Amino acid sequence: MKKLFTLAASALMASAAWAGVITLDMNKPINPATIEYGNNNVWTECYNDVNYTWLEFGDENGEFMLSHLIDGEGASWGGYYWDGFTPAIGGDQTDYGQAGSSDGWTTMFGGCMAGGGCVINADGTVTADPAQPYFVAYYSSWAYAGPSNQVMFVDKDGNTTFEPVGVYVCNHPWPYYGCEHGDGSGEPFGEGDYFELIAHGVAADGSETTVSINLVEFTDGELKALNDWTFFDLSSLGEVESVYFTMNSTDVGAYGMNTAAYFCMDKFQVKAKDEPVVDPTEKTGAPTFHGYTEDGIHGYFVEIIPTEESVIYYRIIYPDGSETEWAEYEEILSFEGDGKYRVEAYAVAPGKAASEQIAYEFVVAPITGIDEMMNGKEVAGVRYFNLAGQEMTEANGLTIVVTTYTDGTTSAVKVIK
Repeated sequence: MKKLFTLAASALMASAAWAGVITLDMNKPINPATIEYGNNNVWTECYNDVNYTWLEFGDENGEFMLSHLIDGEGASWGGYYWDGFTPAIGGDQTDYGQAGSSDGWTTMFGGCMAGGGCVINADGTVTADPAQPYFVAYYSSWAYAGPSNQVMFVDKDGNTTFEPVGVYVCNHPWPYYGCEHGDGSGEPFGEGDYFELIAHGVAADGSETTVSINLVEFTDGELKALNDWTFFDLSSLGEVESVYFTMNSTDVGAYGMNTAAYFCMDKFQVKAKDEPVVDPTEKTGAPTFHGYTEDGIHGYFVEIIPTEESVIYYRIIYPDGSETEWAEYEEILSFEGDGKYRVEAYAVAPGKAASEQIAYEFVVAPITGIDEMMNGKEVAGVRYFNLAGQEMTEANGLTIVVTTYTDGTTSAVKVIK
């Protein structure tokens, strides 16, 4: 196979690519450094409005910041009020309401209708684990200093803009049971009623985009509720500096929404401006051809022997240190008759002297390789994501394949299948 590439093409000269999906992991707290839970399975410092107006989680990929008691010191009213996000554990599904009263919920608000924190399994299924934490969120329409449920992300290079991918949400027991049979404020839902979660994306220029999902709705004579972890797609919000959440209900009164303004959240996912998705150090072989011809740069890559149908990536590195983005070879390779691949490629560099010695670097990446060894590392599991960052059970169309190895490292490649 022979391909001719013109380096002025946008596919090669594009700006920095969006990196792979980064997921908020509650087991990696930064502020507070550790999280302890009380008898009600709620974070013990929930009402600490001096030290914890923002919660921070992250690792070497970047840092998530979530609002907590956004109005700062004094916002807890002496330990009787909180808003924003607070960590919880256990997944209590008990109904603490009583006929005509919701007093039981004021201390037992740490529940989650899914039954525990969100777990994304290797096969793409989603389950709940009571041993894993999650966020309980309370939306305050009376917050003074800003949105009461705000999420921001800063990547490892300090970039503050990101693309939200999505988040897993489910119902909190208080509004669910309130919609089912009423509580001290809310009425039981009837035909046409709904309880809505709205995500707002705030761009760098202050403009906003929104997307919504119904947590509860009464349609066709049936109360339907998101009582399992459900993926809320946020990709339509675009590139933002923050995301915040509001809520809406058809049950409203003189003072606003009567439905209890709680929801549960876990595994907030973003794409950050960072390195290209393709990382040659993670792939099987990254040979570099140095040379030149009168008509441009000629690279000849021969005898690649992966165990699966594969994709070739390439880039060109100039003597001054500048380089093109990693780009995908136009075809997915299939096996040659002798089980090897042979690839011949040319690159023509406008504005560059033909006699300049340029490095033409290739990478080959198997599409799956679930049970194979790569670079001497054993594969522990493989996950598949579409370009919106949603997990799939298998590669389908244009897919990002994320491989996790037994040594804890990961790699990501874009494939078409």
